[in-house]
Amino acid sequence: MLRIEDSEGVRTLTLDRPERLNTLTPALIGDLHRALIDCARDPGVKAVVLTGAGRGFCAGFDLSGGGGPPDPLAERWGDDPIWWEPEQVAARMMEDAQIPILLHRMNKPTIASVRGPAAGTGLVLAAACDLRIASETAVFKTAFASAGRCGDPGGSYLVTKLVGPARARELYLLDEKIPAQKALEIGLVSKVMADDQLEDETRALARRFARGPGLAYAGIKRNLNAAETGTLEETIALEGPANARASLSHDGKEAGRAFMEKREPQFRGY
Repeated sequence: MLRIEDSEGVRTLTLDRPERLNTLTPALIGDLHRALIDCARDPGVKAVVLTGAGRGFCAGFDLSGGGGPPDPLAERWGDDPIWWEPEQVAARMMEDAQIPILLHRMNKPTIASVRGPAAGTGLVLAAACDLRIASETAVFKTAFASAGRCGDPGGSYLVTKLVGPARARELYLLDEKIPAQKALEIGLVSKVMADDQLEDETRALARRFARGPGLAYAGIKRNLNAAETGTLEETIALEGPANARASLSHDGKEAGRAFMEKREPQFRGY
């Protein structure tokens, strides 16, 4: 089950299977995919928070096969995945990979609020967000090698961008548990909070984004995403027009007026 809540421009998406540490089922993955498309399209959504119910963020995919309707691909190709061809399994994985792509490239800030385990697919979802706020109870684990897998699509790219290639190799090959403070040290998370402060800190940050210059945030994300793979010249070619649009927008002009008048700017997101 996916729980969706709106408050002051912030949409919170909660993976709600606490009895299973919010492990993902095909149904839950489908719900999350559709919800993120709605977040990207809805002009009323200014920031997105992804979190998990109970004592865990997301412990990966539910390998037990329980917890919801059957996988649509199983209906298409047969009930037992052991008989699927590799390209059939890859097709499902590529469909699922649209979720981290949406989190990473959506033109709005995305925040992962992490308590307890973030493993396997859960780690990939957290890594796809712009910021990761972790409770002291958070524990991160790639969990792929121990499950006889090499990793969900997108994970190796996202984790490598966060912690660097050498550390990413350690995380994937050694497959060890990384506690919250260690995750902070290596750049896997943005901030670590006391457990009882996690929701308040996440809410305050998300509302800050919701009140901020949405057009500028969208441009910042586009520029940073382009900088991950583009050359200096290619990135500059995007940055110039984007900054010009932001400077000439209501929010760009309002920021200048507020500075001169020594007051807080009243941004509108355009």
